[in-house]
Amino acid sequence: MQDFLEKIRSAMSNFMYGRYGADQLGLTLLVIAIIFSFLAIPFSSYLNIVSLLLAIVAVVRLLSRNIPARRSENRAFLTFFAKPINWVRRQYKKWTNRKTKAYVRCPYCHAEFALPKGKGRLRATCPKCGEKSDHTV
Repeated sequence: MQDFLEKIRSAMSNFMYGRYGADQLGLTLLVIAIIFSFLAIPFSSYLNIVSLLLAIVAVVRLLSRNIPARRSENRAFLTFFAKPINWVRRQYKKWTNRKTKAYVRCPYCHAEFALPKGKGRLRATCPKCGEKSDHTV
């Protein structure tokens, strides 16, 4: 049985040689296609067509041999969504640290930084501009 699985793995490896493979854009397209296909059950068949097209685009990108073009597409996708993704990560970090950290803004440059919660009045130095300011936490 292991020999059979090894042959299949080898055949897949040979097939994928020189092809682009999976990346963040392709995986996002597949996830959206799956979501649309589930939404199509109670609503309309148009969502089914959209999900099928998204899945086809994802598979075509996965099997593509034009690696520079696929990398460029993925880089543009990541650049476009970098700010929203970083915002969500910051909000998650603030939520997980909400019991131990207080997030304050610098009155000079308006940068946000964390201070330990429950320490009363603190004089803090802004990590961005270096100015000192007083904060009650």
